[in-house]
Amino acid sequence: MIQSVKVKNLTLSKDNVRKSNRDAGIDTLAANIAAQGLLQNLIVTPLKKAGTFTVKAGGRRLRALQRLIEQGTLPADHTVPVLVISDDDNPIEASLTENFQRVPMNPADECTGFNLLIQMGMTAEDVAKRQGVTTRFVEQRVRLAELAPCVFEALAAGEITLGVAQAYAVTTDVDRQARVFAQMSTSYYGDNPDNIRRAILNGTVKANDAKARFVGREAYVAAGGRIEGDLFATEGDENWIDVDLIETLAASKLEAAAAELARDQGLAFVTPIAATHVPYDLERQLHEYHAPARALTEDETARVEVLSAENDALIDQLEQELPDGSTEAEAANARIEAIERELETIEDARHEIDPALKAQIGTFVYIGGDGEPRVHTRLFSEKPVVDPNAPVAGNSGNACNTDNGDDTDSGPKLSATLIDELATQRRQILVAHIASDPAMALDLTIFLMAQNVVFEQNHIPTHSTLKSGAAGFPIFGFRDEGSMASQTIDDQRQCLDTSWAGHKAMTDRFDAFRALDDEARGAWVAFSIARTLEPTLNVAEGYRSNGFHDHLGRLLDIQVENWWRPTAENFFGRVKKTVMLDALEEIGGPILRGRYKDAKKGDLASTCASLCNGQGIVEADIREKATAWLPEAMRFDGIEKPARTPLRSTFTEDVEDTDPAEDEDPGVDGDDAIAPEGDYDHRSEDLSKAA
Repeated sequence: MIQSVKVKNLTLSKDNVRKSNRDAGIDTLAANIAAQGLLQNLIVTPLKKAGTFTVKAGGRRLRALQRLIEQGTLPADHTVPVLVISDDDNPIEASLTENFQRVPMNPADECTGFNLLIQMGMTAEDVAKRQGVTTRFVEQRVRLAELAPCVFEALAAGEITLGVAQAYAVTTDVDRQARVFAQMSTSYYGDNPDNIRRAILNGTVKANDAKARFVGREAYVAAGGRIEGDLFATEGDENWIDVDLIETLAASKLEAAAAELARDQGLAFVTPIAATHVPYDLERQLHEYHAPARALTEDETARVEVLSAENDALIDQLEQELPDGSTEAEAANARIEAIERELETIEDARHEIDPALKAQIGTFVYIGGDGEPRVHTRLFSEKPVVDPNAPVAGNSGNACNTDNGDDTDSGPKLSATLIDELATQRRQILVAHIASDPAMALDLTIFLMAQNVVFEQNHIPTHSTLKSGAAGFPIFGFRDEGSMASQTIDDQRQCLDTSWAGHKAMTDRFDAFRALDDEARGAWVAFSIARTLEPTLNVAEGYRSNGFHDHLGRLLDIQVENWWRPTAENFFGRVKKTVMLDALEEIGGPILRGRYKDAKKGDLASTCASLCNGQGIVEADIREKATAWLPEAMRFDGIEKPARTPLRSTFTEDVEDTDPAEDEDPGVDGDDAIAPEGDYDHRSEDLSKAA
């Protein structure tokens, strides 16, 4: 019997078989009831109290109605139609039947339904509100309804999943959808959404690409560029189709920026590079120019001393006298900032380049990873720079001091043996003094390494064995400028202060280098030391194993996954299938491994790469593990092994072996074992230098 009952007189029966996920989708259902009304009656049985009932089937509808009343959408005395049955009719069976005998709607029918509502004149916002879903959800379903007929029919027939259909829908080009569908239909692994999406988007550019951001969306569209939004990816994600147009617009915009920079700065040239880095080979074709910083004038020196004294006095007042937040303290801080700006202006004036020299030098402008134009901080010339103000060579007393010495008479001729003996004695005296002056020794150390970095292609007789040569790559001619780490190293190199390097004589360079502040000199020592590190890997044994490097990585808390991701090109496509399956199992357990165990090796490599780069359509927890996964060799997890033989020190007795038993196994070499002469790395380093 059907009758109307007030919602407040209804309670949920304990006989309702739905015990889990009772509140799932309640808000959506409530919005739908508010828009459409209650389309299906509740099934109830009467309670002892007259006019009250318990709901045997329709508990979610009851909770949705109660929520609408709580929100004020429905009145407190709202009534609904119910089907009243007796307890003799087995209410448990009725509840089970209603929940169990239910066939989910085919996704294709669902998409068609949403599309029909839009065609009837409703907006996506209206449909979303009435159906209790988001506007984006409606737009996604409408996009699927407009798939190529062959794809949509496959979805309706259950031949492809909803995820596969979404992969085809990343583009609105139905012809392209149909072509890719025909290709994938005959592919063994053509039902993988990642493979489909990659084939669909082949030849497109993401909106967050550096060149796309540099060109700008408005300029691209104004030039006729086509854009497709991916409704099934992150909101706002877009695919720019006309790659050639992007290249043309980027080159044109960069050329204009280069011309403007050359004109404003008075440079001989500014070469535009439509890439995110300046190729090393282009730099090597030019001469690097280092502008020396001039000495401060007497007036500048006096002004710097006055400003420094005032700055120190203000800092003392802030620390000892002036309360935080007071008007006086704010005035003092403002004055300190003004002093810093004036000191920076004075310092910048020391680095100004003579216009006559600027007319001989230039630089590069390129696209930064953030899409903004970047000016190369280093300067170059096509030919060695000629200073028109330099003294004319040949005038005695005015000749430039060079590192190559001169032919002036240095006194009576000495025998070669005596020269060697006297040089040795003087060396001992110099060493004794430098060893007793740590500050001088530290400056000398940093300077010699920094000079080696700047003048790596030149021979400068420093008469010191200290070098900081860059470690040779084990792969001849290896280039990695596109990686995040390599770009960071290039940025670090550009930020180094080279004002000292422009002086002709090593003496002047050293004095100018010592005049740099601690931060500038510290940057040089960090860069110079870092470049000496050789390639190592977290492997069980072999020459590339070095547990000490792993220790350094842990001390620096390096998160490798933020700097390097495995791809089909750099890892998965170059290992055995079992290695890829082991990776999948480590990420998602046996279930994920089993899902791909029958895949072809090439398809499996692409899938693993997409998954580890956050592009796979998987559960959130699996995606999180995948985007952090690394092969064991790339992790800084190695532990240094003790040396196989005792180490001999020139200062102490022999270091005792911590584990004498290891001497019995001549087949295991520790990390500190000395490599024989002529080993692989020395050969590769020689090859690198020869290049």
